[in-house]
Amino acid sequence: MNPNKIILTLLVLVLSLQSCTKDVDFDQIDDASIHTTYIATLIYLNLDVPNFLNELNEEITFSQDLIQAPIPTETRGYLEKIEFTVLTNNTFERNFILDVVFYNENNQPIYVLQPQIFIEENSSEVTTILEIPEEDIAIIYDTAYFGFTLVLSQSTDGSVLSVNGTSTLEIQSFFKLFFNYKNI
Repeated sequence: MNPNKIILTLLVLVLSLQSCTKDVDFDQIDDASIHTTYIATLIYLNLDVPNFLNELNEEITFSQDLIQAPIPTETRGYLEKIEFTVLTNNTFERNFILDVVFYNENNQPIYVLQPQIFIEENSSEVTTILEIPEEDIAIIYDTAYFGFTLVLSQSTDGSVLSVNGTSTLEIQSFFKLFFNYKNI
């Protein structure tokens, strides 16, 4: 065999046995994190005048409804932020106030979302975003139900709602949960 071929073969062999990569640090997995957002629809209401009148056609000043809170407890420790979004469209000549209250499994109120949502009369679509402060985020895991209380304000001129009225109040609500899955 030719000496040049032997030297070339040895040189290729030596170079192929050397590594040009760094050592792998498997401890880096401890620093990995995955950010994700979960969106859940809460309510969609399209209310008209009869929804605010009783069987005698007298005004009902408030209404309340509870819905289940779909928060999995397995996410405890990973939740970083919660935003409640409420979209409203009001063609009534009246203001409304919407309260969002968290309830435990015994239907006892445990948290009130602040501030109240003021729905101005004759207002086109308005978006309100309320964020739960970081120090209150853990309350979500004790929440079994979200309660929505809608209060109809008095008229400024003494008028009352008519059963033949065509006004509507549309309310849509959802919340976003921001998670950071990391090694805790």
